[in-house]
Amino acid sequence: MNFVSREHFDTYLRGLSYIGQGGQGICYLNGKNKIVYKVFHEYFDYEDTNYTEYEILRFSDIKNKTFLWPSDVILVDGKIVGYTLPYKKAKNLCQTNPLLINLNSLETSVKKVIRDISLLSDNGVTIYDLMYNTLYANGNMYVVDTLDFGERVSSIEENMKGLNAEIKLFLVDDYFNHFVDDNVILKEMYYDSSVGGIEFMNEFRNKLSEYMGEDIVTLNKAKSLVKKSIYRKYERDIK
Repeated sequence: MNFVSREHFDTYLRGLSYIGQGGQGICYLNGKNKIVYKVFHEYFDYEDTNYTEYEILRFSDIKNKTFLWPSDVILVDGKIVGYTLPYKKAKNLCQTNPLLINLNSLETSVKKVIRDISLLSDNGVTIYDLMYNTLYANGNMYVVDTLDFGERVSSIEENMKGLNAEIKLFLVDDYFNHFVDDNVILKEMYYDSSVGGIEFMNEFRNKLSEYMGEDIVTLNKAKSLVKKSIYRKYERDIK
């Protein structure tokens, strides 16, 4: 996607909707074709980016339903300033209230992600920076900001670490720390990085259900156990 000049591109951006930004750049949405335009911060600072077209698009031929790869580079006067990717109507997991999420749907979505992580592992992709780059909606999970993924053989166990950590923190941190720490099994599973997110979630749900005397489908049913912690690890942005 090539824009002939900075003026041409800036005019185009003004017709898009701002949807957020992160460490790498600012994201805009073209609502008509459901495409996200991610523009690197360097563009706004009048600096050149160090990314090449190969680095941006190198994994885009690995077809999957979880990882939203860049679909095209954005060129302004022949220089790379960003890339496009598909839009998904979903919120970042850290912006999602854990008390309201359906645990059955969450488990289903995590199983889908595991299948795709296995696919990436088989294709020699190393996953970095998954935490805070995970989107969730209606039983589906998506991962964005994949530019820093690596090209080397990695085990599925290694590639799963980021997902496992975020699932545990999402369910527990600053909400159910006290409940987990008071249970020997849950505490051991929670702090053991080799324990999978689904394994922990199922045991956590079972213990909550036993304690509350009913099947816990949403954590809201156990909100009486919530105790805020002064030692938060997981940064949430819940409005």
